[in-house]
Amino acid sequence: MAKGPAGLRLTGGHAGGRVTRERVPDGVRPTSSRVREALFAMIGQDLEGIRFLDAFGGAGLMALEAWSRGAQVTVVERSRPIAASLRRRAAELGARLDLREGDVLTMALDPVDIVFADPPYALGTTPLEVLWPLAGDILVLEAARDVRIPDRAGELVLDRVRVYGGSQLAVFRRSE
Repeated sequence: MAKGPAGLRLTGGHAGGRVTRERVPDGVRPTSSRVREALFAMIGQDLEGIRFLDAFGGAGLMALEAWSRGAQVTVVERSRPIAASLRRRAAELGARLDLREGDVLTMALDPVDIVFADPPYALGTTPLEVLWPLAGDILVLEAARDVRIPDRAGELVLDRVRVYGGSQLAVFRRSE
């Protein structure tokens, strides 16, 4: 099961530079360090006291990056083996994450300040319909490069889109 890449390095915060030994399970697409660095350059490096939701946990790198920058992190992962791998990766780093197993699209969750969604690329922008009400200020969608990003996600307005290789980051913010 876990034959994927190991040695995933955090890019910033108090755990920046630390590397996990836990292998990424097959079929999980870890967010590249370039994309992670770009995201936190867009939303901020200091997340102290911020509530952060990683809606599709996978390798958990965004959750761990947010934790390393001071956020209170909730992670949702529907696959039990992938969640177990993420749990081991977090334990390796001493990370405190609220890890929940289940489908984020049907789960009852409390609103947070920032939602990060890196769904399976086949879902496209569908998760935006369910996730935008959970985002107090910012919702970030990582999607395949060829996915058309809408101008709005409910009450959130598209702020910027950046393309990195085969993926893109879309940042939506609450309009004033």
